[in-house]
Amino acid sequence: MHPEQIHTGPGFLGVAADAGRAAPVLAHIMLRLARRDMDAVERDLARLAGLTALHQVTGDYDLVVVVEAPHAKALDALVAEITRMRGVTGAMTSRLLPAGRQAGARSFAA
Repeated sequence: MHPEQIHTGPGFLGVAADAGRAAPVLAHIMLRLARRDMDAVERDLARLAGLTALHQVTGDYDLVVVVEAPHAKALDALVAEITRMRGVTGAMTSRLLPAGRQAGARSFAA
């Protein structure tokens, strides 16, 4: 199969199959874990397709999981799978929204 290349802007090429494809949906999931199951939960999370980052945090939660899926229904299924894992005692999910000049976001210089 030879994908058809399309010009998407000066100096950029895309693939026709990707034209118009929606960006993946992302979410942060804050997890509370049972202490005895922390290592097992981290191992199980690391095996998931869709996991993009996993961080231990301080505060009311133990882990922040960043996940992505091709559409909202798949994201909902992934979040449900994670929150039902043995050792997860609490969760709070926040879907990440697109940001940028079009969304009225401000940029900050470092």
